[in-house]
Amino acid sequence: MGTTGKMLLASTYLLLLGVSLSSAANKGSINVDGYGEVWVIAPDWANINVNDNGFTLNGNSRMYFAAWATDGFDAGAYWQTDLMDKVFSYSIDVSNVGCHCNAAAYFINMPGNNAGAGDYYCDANLGNNIWCPEYDTYEGNKYTMAGTLHTCNGGGGYWDSCDRSGCQTNVFNIDSNIMCPEDRCTINTNKWYSLAHFQNSNTATITMEQDGKEYTFDICNDAGYVSNMATSYGGMVYSGSLWGGGGIDMGWLDGMTGCGGECNIDGSSVSFSNFCF
Repeated sequence: MGTTGKMLLASTYLLLLGVSLSSAANKGSINVDGYGEVWVIAPDWANINVNDNGFTLNGNSRMYFAAWATDGFDAGAYWQTDLMDKVFSYSIDVSNVGCHCNAAAYFINMPGNNAGAGDYYCDANLGNNIWCPEYDTYEGNKYTMAGTLHTCNGGGGYWDSCDRSGCQTNVFNIDSNIMCPEDRCTINTNKWYSLAHFQNSNTATITMEQDGKEYTFDICNDAGYVSNMATSYGGMVYSGSLWGGGGIDMGWLDGMTGCGGECNIDGSSVSFSNFCF
C-alpha cells in the first residue's frame, strides 16, 4: 500500500467511530525559530496538548499550523510555508508509538478547493474527497520511518489525480541499524531525536540526528519526480497526525521490520518540539 493511504484509511477509521470533522479548536501557539508564532489548530475531537514550545498528539489525532489564532476552519488561516531551498526541522519523540501505529509529519497544498468535511483538507489519496500534492517528511514509529513525495496532475488548486504511492524511501530498507528502540542503532527511538529536511528542484533529503550521530538520505531517487514535486513547495501547510489500529494494514510502513502486535492507538502518543525554519 502507498503511504498516502494514511488519510483515506484514517478518515474511514474516524467515520467508523462516528467522529465529525466539521468543527475546529485552537489548541494554543508555539514559536517556530526563524519564523515566529504559529497556532496549532485541530478538529475538536483531537486530543492534543501544547506545551514546552511543542505539542503532543494523544491517540487518534490530527493538527495543522495556522498563521493566526482561529477557533474555526478558516481557509485563509493555514500557515503557507515556502519550503523551496529551505531547511525545516523539529524534534520528535516516538517512544510511545509502537508497531503498526503511524506518527506522521507532512505538508499538503491546502486549502482544498472546497471545505469538504469542514477543514479544507486535501492530500494525494483523495482525502476529504479532494486531490492535492503531498510531501511526507515523516511517517513512522519506533521501528522505522519513511519519506515520500506525491505529485499530482492539474494545478491552480484543482487537481485531476495524484500519484497515490509516490516516490518513497523507507530507512529500514537502506539499513536496519539506522533506527530502532535500542542503543545499537544510530537513532535510538526510545529517546528524542531531531529531523531536518531540505528540498528544491534537484533534491529532497531528510537528516536524522541524535547525540552527535546522524544519518541523511534521499527521499526520492528519480530526478524528474523530484523536479516535478518542487512546483508545489511555494506554499504548503504543515500537518501532524497519529493514527492506526482498528484493523488498518500498516505493513507498507513497518512490515519489513518484523515487528509484531496490533497498534494500540488509544494508548499511543507522539510529541513534536523545537521547530525551526
